[in-house]
Amino acid sequence: MSENNGVRSYSGQVIGDSMSLTFNFRFLLNAIAVFGTIIYGAYKFQNRIEELERKMAEADQTIEDLLEKHVLAENEAIAELESKVAWYEKSVGGLNPLSWKKNRRSK
Repeated sequence: MSENNGVRSYSGQVIGDSMSLTFNFRFLLNAIAVFGTIIYGAYKFQNRIEELERKMAEADQTIEDLLEKHVLAENEAIAELESKVAWYEKSVGGLNPLSWKKNRRSK
């Protein structure tokens, strides 16, 4: 009968006097599992980063669109207020008592 050392190893062909190749299946399965887990984790990490980059690009584009929209609305509001101020200055005229003396001198 063969000795049971606790680990399943299968001997290969004898190459020399005291050399024999052994192949440990448990180590091979553990190595495959570890490397597979590492590769899967790296793949998931890369996909997550690509997804975040895509979402950031979409968010930047949305922010730029909203900023442009608000700048246009603000410019329209400023133009409207400037026209109202010009109309009030034109229609009200010289209600400022401090400018009456100045207007008399220039006439």
